[in-house]
Amino acid sequence: MDFNPLKIPQIAINFGFSDRLTGGHMARSMMLSELRLLLASVPMDANREDYRSAIINDNILGKPTFSSRAKSDRHLRELYGLDPSLALFRTLRRFAAEDDASLPLFALTCVFCRDQQIRASFPVIEHLKTGEVLPRILMEEHLESAFPERFSPIMKSSMAKNCNATWTAAGHLIGRSVKRKAITTPRVMASNYAMFAGYLLGLRGEMLVNSVFARLVGAEASLVVTHLATASRNGWLRFRHAGGVMEIDFSNLLLPEEEVILNGSH
Repeated sequence: MDFNPLKIPQIAINFGFSDRLTGGHMARSMMLSELRLLLASVPMDANREDYRSAIINDNILGKPTFSSRAKSDRHLRELYGLDPSLALFRTLRRFAAEDDASLPLFALTCVFCRDQQIRASFPVIEHLKTGEVLPRILMEEHLESAFPERFSPIMKSSMAKNCNATWTAAGHLIGRSVKRKAITTPRVMASNYAMFAGYLLGLRGEMLVNSVFARLVGAEASLVVTHLATASRNGWLRFRHAGGVMEIDFSNLLLPEEEVILNGSH
């Protein structure tokens, strides 16, 4: 059993997931360059208002007008939350400080949890063979089947372009005008952030390491297990795999109140 990407459990909203019918990909891709600049410019202990002030008042993203600054803040908030009270964003920020090279896959995982259009588009990416070309019309048709008659042809075309740009920034696609499927190999922290996201949804053990979150970062279950063991030795989680039983516990990344919410639901 895996989770339904178009149905986010209400409890997961507490951790930063979103069940909004529309998201940042209606207007932009996952804004990786802006996220990188934002994380480099704002202190680790920043709160939601600090991120907003940095974007709008300090204009750290270098936008030309107040309106464009406000839009950037709105889109980045839709995509990532930008709030340390949300476990998804707080842990992304913490992991990115340890492994900046994995930021594209951290960002993709977070956006996948928060943007319904990206969640819906993943089957198209997943079913491509390595090197196969992705025609944009294929993504448009898939989005129409996922959201029948919800978006205009112009909006579907824009969303398809934005989704494809995100999959390219994350490494699943390569190319500018012609997009082809690429091989993505995650580093240790990227696998563990993906597993953390699935953990917040209640996935455990074998179900977690074989979930859509492993496939999202391009990891086979065996690689995920290796990465979990490495992270466990480094104190990021508790992991035990013996006698046919796999225990994965990310509790040390959660606030006490988050532990109560999560553990009280299972």
